Amino acid sequence: MSRISASGQRGAQSSGALAGHVALLVSLAPILIFSVYPVGVLVANSVGLGAVRSDDGFTLKHYEQAITSGSVHVALGNSAMISLGSVAICLAVVLPIVLRRARPRRRGREGVVAVVEHAILTAPIALPGIIIGFFAIVLVGRTGLLALVWNGFSGVAYLFGGMLIAYVYFSLPRVLGPLRAAAASLDPALAECAGTLGASRLRVFATITLPILLPAIIEACATATAVALGGYGTVATLSAGVRLLPLNVVNELTTGYRLADSSTLAVLLAAIAVLSIVSGRVLSRFSRWAVSRA
Repeated sequence: MSRISASGQRGAQSSGALAGHVALLVSLAPILIFSVYPVGVLVANSVGLGAVRSDDGFTLKHYEQAITSGSVHVALGNSAMISLGSVAICLAVVLPIVLRRARPRRRGREGVVAVVEHAILTAPIALPGIIIGFFAIVLVGRTGLLALVWNGFSGVAYLFGGMLIAYVYFSLPRVLGPLRAAAASLDPALAECAGTLGASRLRVFATITLPILLPAIIEACATATAVALGGYGTVATLSAGVRLLPLNVVNELTTGYRLADSSTLAVLLAAIAVLSIVSGRVLSRFSRWAVSRA
Protein backbone atom coordinates (compact mmCIF):
# COMPACT_ATOMS: atom_id res chain seq x y z
CA MET A 1 0.00 0.00 0.00
CA SER A 2 2.82 2.36 0.87
CA ARG A 3 4.43 1.81 -2.55
CA ILE A 4 1.13 2.50 -4.28
CA SER A 5 0.66 5.62 -2.17
CA ALA A 6 4.20 6.84 -2.93
CA SER A 7 3.80 6.24 -6.66
CA GLY A 8 0.47 8.06 -6.56
CA GLN A 9 2.11 11.04 -4.87
CA ARG A 10 4.89 11.08 -7.46
CA GLY A 11 2.31 10.93 -10.23
CA ALA A 12 0.39 13.82 -8.70
CA GLN A 13 3.60 15.84 -8.38
CA SER A 14 4.53 15.10 -12.01
CA SER A 15 1.11 16.11 -13.27
CA GLY A 16 1.25 19.26 -11.13
CA ALA A 17 4.67 20.16 -12.52
CA LEU A 18 3.42 19.54 -16.08
CA ALA A 19 0.40 21.74 -15.46
CA GLY A 20 2.72 24.45 -14.11
CA HIS A 21 4.90 24.29 -17.24
CA VAL A 22 1.85 24.45 -19.48
CA ALA A 23 0.52 27.46 -17.56
CA LEU A 24 3.93 29.15 -17.88
CA LEU A 25 4.02 28.58 -21.64
CA VAL A 26 0.48 29.94 -22.00
CA SER A 27 1.37 33.05 -20.02
CA LEU A 28 4.57 33.59 -22.03
CA ALA A 29 2.82 33.19 -25.39
CA PRO A 30 1.51 36.81 -25.54
CA ILE A 31 4.97 38.10 -24.64
CA LEU A 32 6.56 36.05 -27.40
CA ILE A 33 3.93 37.16 -29.91
CA PHE A 34 3.83 40.86 -29.07
CA SER A 35 7.47 41.54 -28.21
CA VAL A 36 9.98 38.89 -29.27
CA TYR A 37 8.53 38.32 -32.75
CA PRO A 38 8.24 42.03 -33.71
CA VAL A 39 11.78 42.67 -32.50
CA GLY A 40 12.97 39.75 -34.61
CA VAL A 41 11.22 41.22 -37.65
CA LEU A 42 12.82 44.63 -37.05
CA VAL A 43 16.27 43.10 -36.71
CA ALA A 44 15.75 41.06 -39.89
CA ASN A 45 14.66 44.18 -41.78
CA SER A 46 17.66 46.13 -40.51
CA VAL A 47 20.16 43.56 -41.82
CA GLY A 48 18.55 43.12 -45.23
CA LEU A 49 16.74 39.85 -44.56
CA GLY A 50 13.22 41.13 -43.96
CA ALA A 51 10.25 41.97 -46.15
CA VAL A 52 12.42 44.22 -48.34
CA ARG A 53 15.49 42.09 -48.93
CA SER A 54 18.85 43.56 -49.78
CA ASP A 55 20.39 42.58 -53.11
CA ASP A 56 23.55 41.64 -51.22
CA GLY A 57 21.72 39.55 -48.63
CA PHE A 58 22.88 39.99 -45.06
CA THR A 59 24.37 43.48 -44.57
CA LEU A 60 25.21 45.92 -41.80
CA LYS A 61 25.32 48.95 -44.06
CA HIS A 62 22.13 50.39 -42.56
CA TYR A 63 23.72 50.37 -39.11
CA GLU A 64 26.87 51.95 -40.52
CA GLN A 65 24.80 54.69 -42.14
CA ALA A 66 22.85 55.31 -38.96
CA ILE A 67 25.93 55.42 -36.73
CA THR A 68 27.74 57.86 -39.04
CA SER A 69 24.70 60.02 -39.89
CA GLY A 70 24.88 63.59 -38.65
CA SER A 71 21.09 63.91 -38.41
CA VAL A 72 20.93 60.76 -36.27
CA HIS A 73 23.65 62.14 -33.98
CA VAL A 74 21.70 65.38 -33.54
CA ALA A 75 18.42 63.55 -32.91
CA LEU A 76 20.04 61.14 -30.47
CA GLY A 77 21.74 63.98 -28.59
CA ASN A 78 18.47 65.90 -28.37
CA SER A 79 16.65 62.77 -27.18
CA ALA A 80 19.26 62.17 -24.48
CA MET A 81 19.16 65.78 -23.27
CA ILE A 82 15.36 65.94 -23.28
CA SER A 83 14.86 62.61 -21.51
CA LEU A 84 17.65 63.01 -18.93
CA GLY A 85 16.86 66.68 -18.33
CA SER A 86 13.13 66.11 -17.89
CA VAL A 87 13.69 63.21 -15.48
CA ALA A 88 16.20 65.25 -13.45
CA ILE A 89 13.70 68.10 -13.13
CA CYS A 90 10.96 65.62 -12.19
CA LEU A 91 13.17 64.20 -9.45
CA ALA A 92 13.83 67.68 -8.05
CA VAL A 93 10.06 68.37 -8.01
CA VAL A 94 8.88 64.98 -6.77
CA LEU A 95 11.41 64.21 -4.03
CA PRO A 96 10.34 66.99 -1.61
CA ILE A 97 6.69 66.07 -2.19
CA VAL A 98 7.07 62.36 -1.41
CA LEU A 99 9.20 63.10 1.65
CA ARG A 100 6.65 65.58 2.96
CA ARG A 101 3.82 63.11 2.40
CA ALA A 102 5.81 60.34 4.10
CA ARG A 103 6.01 62.18 7.43
CA PRO A 104 4.08 60.42 10.21
CA ARG A 105 1.69 63.31 10.80
CA ARG A 106 0.68 63.23 7.15
CA ARG A 107 -0.20 59.55 6.97
CA GLY A 108 -3.90 58.86 6.96
CA ARG A 109 -4.77 62.55 6.57
CA GLU A 110 -5.35 62.87 2.87
CA GLY A 111 -7.31 66.11 2.60
CA VAL A 112 -8.63 67.96 -0.43
CA VAL A 113 -5.24 69.55 -1.13
CA ALA A 114 -3.50 66.16 -1.09
CA VAL A 115 -6.09 64.63 -3.41
CA VAL A 116 -5.81 67.51 -5.89
CA GLU A 117 -2.01 67.36 -5.72
CA HIS A 118 -2.07 63.63 -6.40
CA ALA A 119 -4.46 64.05 -9.35
CA ILE A 120 -2.34 66.78 -10.95
CA LEU A 121 0.90 64.86 -10.61
CA THR A 122 -0.42 61.49 -11.78
CA ALA A 123 -2.83 62.62 -14.53
CA PRO A 124 -0.17 62.56 -17.30
CA ILE A 125 0.16 58.78 -17.08
CA ALA A 126 -3.39 58.49 -18.45
CA LEU A 127 -2.83 61.00 -21.25
CA PRO A 128 -1.36 60.22 -24.68
CA GLY A 129 1.82 62.08 -25.53
CA ILE A 130 0.06 63.97 -28.31
CA ILE A 131 -2.35 65.50 -25.76
CA ILE A 132 0.56 66.63 -23.59
CA GLY A 133 2.06 68.21 -26.70
CA PHE A 134 -1.18 70.13 -27.25
CA PHE A 135 -1.01 71.28 -23.62
CA ALA A 136 2.38 72.84 -24.38
CA ILE A 137 0.98 74.54 -27.49
CA VAL A 138 -2.00 75.92 -25.56
CA LEU A 139 0.34 77.36 -22.92
CA VAL A 140 3.45 78.49 -24.80
CA GLY A 141 2.52 78.14 -28.47
CA ARG A 142 2.51 81.07 -30.87
CA THR A 143 -0.96 82.10 -29.65
CA GLY A 144 -0.83 80.32 -26.28
CA LEU A 145 -2.00 81.66 -22.95
CA LEU A 146 1.43 82.77 -21.75
CA ALA A 147 2.24 84.22 -25.18
CA LEU A 148 -0.71 86.59 -24.73
CA VAL A 149 0.79 87.75 -21.44
CA TRP A 150 4.33 88.22 -22.79
CA ASN A 151 5.36 87.90 -26.40
CA GLY A 152 8.63 86.23 -25.37
CA PHE A 153 6.69 83.02 -24.68
CA SER A 154 5.35 82.90 -28.24
CA GLY A 155 6.50 79.75 -30.01
CA VAL A 156 8.48 78.37 -27.04
CA ALA A 157 6.51 75.11 -27.35
CA TYR A 158 8.41 74.34 -30.57
CA LEU A 159 11.84 75.02 -29.06
CA PHE A 160 14.01 72.93 -26.74
CA GLY A 161 12.63 74.61 -23.61
CA GLY A 162 9.01 74.01 -24.54
CA MET A 163 9.62 70.38 -25.38
CA LEU A 164 11.49 69.95 -22.11
CA ILE A 165 8.49 71.32 -20.22
CA ALA A 166 6.17 68.90 -22.02
CA TYR A 167 8.40 65.92 -21.25
CA VAL A 168 8.65 66.94 -17.59
CA TYR A 169 4.88 66.75 -17.34
CA PHE A 170 4.94 63.46 -19.28
CA SER A 171 7.53 61.92 -16.90
CA LEU A 172 6.17 63.17 -13.55
CA PRO A 173 3.98 60.16 -12.64
CA ARG A 174 6.63 57.70 -13.78
CA VAL A 175 9.04 59.11 -11.22
CA LEU A 176 6.44 59.87 -8.56
CA GLY A 177 4.89 56.42 -8.24
CA PRO A 178 7.98 54.35 -7.34
CA LEU A 179 9.40 57.08 -5.07
CA ARG A 180 6.13 57.49 -3.20
CA ALA A 181 6.06 53.77 -2.43
CA ALA A 182 9.71 53.82 -1.34
CA ALA A 183 9.27 56.92 0.83
CA ALA A 184 6.21 55.42 2.52
CA SER A 185 8.38 52.57 3.81
CA LEU A 186 10.85 54.90 5.54
CA ASP A 187 11.15 54.34 9.28
CA PRO A 188 10.60 57.76 10.92
CA ALA A 189 12.36 56.53 14.06
CA LEU A 190 15.71 56.67 12.24
CA ALA A 191 15.40 60.37 11.41
CA GLU A 192 14.02 61.16 14.88
CA CYS A 193 16.90 59.34 16.55
CA ALA A 194 19.44 61.20 14.43
CA GLY A 195 17.71 64.48 15.23
CA THR A 196 17.87 63.86 18.96
CA LEU A 197 21.61 63.25 18.59
CA GLY A 198 22.02 66.72 17.10
CA ALA A 199 22.03 65.98 13.37
CA SER A 200 20.61 68.73 11.16
CA ARG A 201 17.82 68.05 8.66
CA LEU A 202 20.30 68.27 5.80
CA ARG A 203 22.61 65.74 7.44
CA VAL A 204 19.72 63.40 8.20
CA PHE A 205 18.67 63.57 4.55
CA ALA A 206 22.22 63.04 3.24
CA THR A 207 23.19 60.20 5.60
CA ILE A 208 19.90 58.38 6.24
CA THR A 209 17.04 59.26 3.91
CA LEU A 210 18.93 59.55 0.62
CA PRO A 211 20.92 56.28 0.94
CA ILE A 212 17.70 54.39 1.71
CA LEU A 213 15.83 55.95 -1.21
CA LEU A 214 18.76 55.84 -3.64
CA PRO A 215 17.98 52.38 -5.15
CA ALA A 216 14.39 53.42 -5.86
CA ILE A 217 15.55 56.78 -7.24
CA ILE A 218 18.00 55.15 -9.64
CA GLU A 219 15.54 52.56 -10.91
CA ALA A 220 12.64 54.99 -11.26
CA CYS A 221 14.76 57.54 -13.13
CA ALA A 222 16.21 54.89 -15.44
CA THR A 223 12.75 53.58 -16.33
CA ALA A 224 11.35 57.08 -16.84
CA THR A 225 14.33 57.93 -19.06
CA ALA A 226 13.70 54.86 -21.21
CA VAL A 227 10.02 55.77 -21.59
CA ALA A 228 10.87 59.38 -22.47
CA LEU A 229 13.42 58.23 -25.06
CA GLY A 230 10.76 56.28 -26.93
CA GLY A 231 7.90 58.75 -26.52
CA TYR A 232 6.61 59.76 -29.95
CA GLY A 233 3.30 61.58 -29.50
CA THR A 234 4.72 64.67 -27.81
CA VAL A 235 7.57 65.21 -30.26
CA ALA A 236 5.24 64.55 -33.20
CA THR A 237 3.03 67.40 -31.98
CA LEU A 238 5.94 69.76 -31.35
CA SER A 239 8.21 68.66 -34.22
CA ALA A 240 8.53 72.08 -35.84
CA GLY A 241 11.77 72.70 -33.96
CA VAL A 242 13.75 70.06 -32.07
CA ARG A 243 14.25 66.69 -33.73
CA LEU A 244 14.20 63.56 -31.56
CA LEU A 245 15.10 60.02 -32.57
CA PRO A 246 11.53 58.56 -32.53
CA LEU A 247 10.57 61.13 -35.16
CA ASN A 248 13.45 59.97 -37.38
CA VAL A 249 12.20 56.38 -37.09
CA VAL A 250 8.75 57.30 -38.36
CA ASN A 251 10.02 59.70 -41.03
CA GLU A 252 12.21 57.02 -42.60
CA LEU A 253 9.11 54.85 -42.96
CA THR A 254 6.62 57.48 -44.11
CA THR A 255 8.88 59.36 -46.53
CA GLY A 256 9.97 56.89 -49.19
CA TYR A 257 9.12 53.71 -47.27
CA ARG A 258 12.72 53.08 -46.26
CA LEU A 259 11.81 50.05 -44.19
CA ALA A 260 15.35 48.87 -43.51
CA ASP A 261 16.55 52.31 -42.36
CA SER A 262 13.48 52.79 -40.20
CA SER A 263 13.89 49.34 -38.65
CA THR A 264 17.56 50.04 -37.95
CA LEU A 265 16.78 53.24 -36.06
CA ALA A 266 13.98 51.46 -34.19
CA VAL A 267 16.37 48.69 -33.13
CA LEU A 268 18.97 51.23 -31.97
CA LEU A 269 16.35 53.20 -30.06
CA ALA A 270 15.00 50.06 -28.40
CA ALA A 271 18.54 48.94 -27.50
CA ILE A 272 19.29 52.29 -25.85
CA ALA A 273 16.02 52.17 -23.89
CA VAL A 274 16.68 48.61 -22.73
CA LEU A 275 20.24 49.57 -21.78
CA SER A 276 18.84 52.40 -19.67
CA ILE A 277 16.49 50.05 -17.81
CA VAL A 278 19.13 47.36 -17.30
CA SER A 279 21.71 49.90 -16.14
CA GLY A 280 19.20 51.32 -13.68
CA ARG A 281 18.44 47.87 -12.31
CA VAL A 282 22.14 47.00 -11.93
CA LEU A 283 23.04 50.32 -10.30
CA SER A 284 20.00 50.06 -8.04
CA ARG A 285 21.06 46.63 -6.79
CA PHE A 286 24.64 47.81 -6.32
CA SER A 287 23.53 50.84 -4.31
CA ARG A 288 21.26 48.63 -2.18
CA TRP A 289 24.20 46.31 -1.54
CA ALA A 290 26.47 49.27 -0.71
CA VAL A 291 23.93 50.66 1.77
CA SER A 292 23.53 47.27 3.45
CA ARG A 293 27.31 47.01 3.87
CA ALA A 294 27.70 50.55 5.21
